[in-house]
Amino acid sequence: MPPDKEVLSIHQFSLTIDGKSLGIFTSCTGLALSVVVDEVLDGGFNDSPVYLPHRVTYPPLVVSRPITRDSPKWSQWVQESVQKQPKPLTGEIACLGRGNEAVATWELQDVMPVAWRGPSLDARGGSVAMEEIEFVHRGFRPKPKA
Repeated sequence: MPPDKEVLSIHQFSLTIDGKSLGIFTSCTGLALSVVVDEVLDGGFNDSPVYLPHRVTYPPLVVSRPITRDSPKWSQWVQESVQKQPKPLTGEIACLGRGNEAVATWELQDVMPVAWRGPSLDARGGSVAMEEIEFVHRGFRPKPKA
């Protein structure tokens, strides 16, 4: 397979939940899946295991960015989302390249915010104050380019 013509540099991510933009984030972890398998020993010698897929698991998705004036609004949104009767939300996360063009996008299924974390408040640290929003979901799939 020939190498890509261009090596893409991704510097930020956009997140949309039910059509509402949550803005731009500088970090995203948890966009992953794992297949849980059952190992079955096959044959009379029991030396050739067969792996049967059992289920797919998805870790929580965590996005982070520097604190802004809107950060209190997002912490309140997470609280209100879980206090109401939770309903399945749809989501979309996009890796943004040059000119904020979406390089790759994934659709998230049955998204629910479960945590908001603010910065550790320590004026001596000299680091950027960050916020994180954590979501659980029931899977994702690549969104085809339009």
